[in-house]
Amino acid sequence: MSILKKAMLFGVGMASVTKEKAEEIVDDLVKRGEVAAGDRAKAIDEIHEKAMSAASDVKKLVDERVDAMTKKFKWIDDMRKLQTQVQDLNTRLDQIEKTLKEREQH
Repeated sequence: MSILKKAMLFGVGMASVTKEKAEEIVDDLVKRGEVAAGDRAKAIDEIHEKAMSAASDVKKLVDERVDAMTKKFKWIDDMRKLQTQVQDLNTRLDQIEKTLKEREQH
């Protein structure tokens, strides 16, 4: 599974768990009298919105990191290809030099 897909699923999971947890927290606050029963839905929505925003921030950060790593890996791959090409050229050059020396000796 790709990192991006995992990050998206994490964000969705984070949001849904947070909504359930928000309900528990707000219910506890209502029981303690710190939140009015009439404000329960509003408090849950506020907590849920903040969680969604946090999940969005996490997704954005993961997307940025994935993009950076993709570019880095592409650069590394390009360097490996160039290294292979240089090695191939050196091998061919060695063969040409060997052939020229053999011709000079004859």
